[in-house]
Amino acid sequence: MKLDKLFTNARIVSSTGKYDGSIGVKDGKIVMIGMPDTKEEASEIIDCGGKYVLPGFIDGHIHPCDPGTTHREDFPHLTASMAANGTTLGLMMPMNVPVVVDKKTFDETIACYEGRAYVDYGLHGAAVSTNLDTADELWRATGSAAMKMFMCFSTVDAPFVNDDEMYAHLEILAENGGVALIHCENDLILKKVENDLKSEGRKDGMAYNASHPAFAEIEAVGRAIIFLKQTGAAGIIVHVSTAEGLRMIKKAREEEGVKVWAETCPHFLHFVANDMKRLGAALKQSPPMHEEENREELWKLLAKEGYVATVASDHCPFSSEEKFADPDDIWKTPNGIPGVQVIAPVLLDGVNAGRLTIERVVELTSLNASKLYGVYPQKGVLQVGSDADFAVIDMDLEKAFTEEDNLSKCSWSPYFGDTFKGWPVMTVCRGEIVYRDGHIVGKLGYGKYTGRKKQ
Repeated sequence: MKLDKLFTNARIVSSTGKYDGSIGVKDGKIVMIGMPDTKEEASEIIDCGGKYVLPGFIDGHIHPCDPGTTHREDFPHLTASMAANGTTLGLMMPMNVPVVVDKKTFDETIACYEGRAYVDYGLHGAAVSTNLDTADELWRATGSAAMKMFMCFSTVDAPFVNDDEMYAHLEILAENGGVALIHCENDLILKKVENDLKSEGRKDGMAYNASHPAFAEIEAVGRAIIFLKQTGAAGIIVHVSTAEGLRMIKKAREEEGVKVWAETCPHFLHFVANDMKRLGAALKQSPPMHEEENREELWKLLAKEGYVATVASDHCPFSSEEKFADPDDIWKTPNGIPGVQVIAPVLLDGVNAGRLTIERVVELTSLNASKLYGVYPQKGVLQVGSDADFAVIDMDLEKAFTEEDNLSKCSWSPYFGDTFKGWPVMTVCRGEIVYRDGHIVGKLGYGKYTGRKKQ
C-alpha cells in the first residue's frame, strides 16, 4: 500500500511513554506506526527531525463568538489560532447568537461553521433555566459533546440555573448518559461581595478579584458534587481555579464514586491575582486568578493523576474597545480573556521546568478529553485506525508570544511579551499539514464537524 504521507524521525509520545518512530497516513487515518527510518513508499515524506509528536490537542472550552458577535472573533481566525496551538479539535460553547438551547439552534450553528474552519470542531449545548422542555431532545438528537450550565450569572441570553433547575437538568442527563459542564460559583455570594466593594468606591482590578472569593467556587463545587451524586449524572467542573476545588473533585470521584472530573485553564497556571495590578482589564476573568501559593499547588496537583482531567483554554475574547473602554473602572470591563493559542506553550514550558512530564501533557490535552467528550479513539490518541491528528513540538524553541504570532481576531492578549520554552511547529489534522513554522498552510474549509458518539 502506498501511503499518502509518511512522517519519519519522530519522537512519538503517548500517555505511557515515548519512543522513536514514524507515522504512515492514508485517507486521513493512521495506517502504520513503524521504525523512525522505515522505507515504506509514500507520496510525500516529512522528516520530523527527531522532534516530539503528540496527539492533536482537544480544547473542550472555547467561546467562538460566531455566530453573533464576530467583531470579537470569527471562525476562520479562531480555527487558525487553534491550529497554531497544535489543537486539531475544538469544542465550542453554546453562548452564541442564538444560544444553542434546542436541536434547531444546534443545527443552525453547525451549518454556520461549515466550510469556515482549518481544523475540526464540535459543539456543546446549553442547559439553562428556560430550556428544560427541549434539553432532552437537544442531547439525544444531536452530536452535542456536553451540556453547559452556570451556577451564577453569565449572560442575559443564557440564564443561569437555580438549584432546582440544575437538579432537573442533571436528571435528564443521567437518564440519557449525558455529561454536564458546570461553572461553579455561588451567585448570591458574588453579588454580595461585589456590592460591598462598590459601596466602598472600589473600582480597581484587585477589587474585581476580591469580588470572586475562592470560597464562592469551593462552595459551589461541593453543591454540584452533591447533585451529581444524587442524580447519577456525569459532570465536568470547568475552569477550576482553586486547589481545594481539585481536591474535592478527586475525593468525590475516588472515594464516593461520583462521576465528576475537573478542567483547569492555562491562565490559572501562568498568572496570579497580583498580576491584575499590572494588567488590569486584560486579566479580568471569571473565576479570577488567586494567590501564588494556590498557583503552585495547582501545578503540583496537575502533575499528579486524578486531580485534573483536562486543560482547556476558556477562550473568551472581546474587542479592544469593549475590554479597555474605561481603564479606571474595572466593573465596566467584560469578563473573559483569549487563550486558545497558549495552552501548548504554557504546559510545555512546565515540562521544561520539570513541573510535569510530557506524557502527562498527552493525558491533559488529548486522551482524557477524547474519552470524556465521546470521540475516542477517533481522536486523542496516536494509534492505527485513529484520525491522523498530531502536533510536532520543538521542546527547545524558546520565544515570547507576540502580536505577530497571534492568529486570533482578538488583537490583544495578557500573554503578549511572556516567554515560553516549547512550542508547536507543525499541526496535522486528518493527515493534512494545516500549520507549519508560524504560518497557516492548510485550506480554509478543510476542518469538519466531529460530533459525540451517542449510545
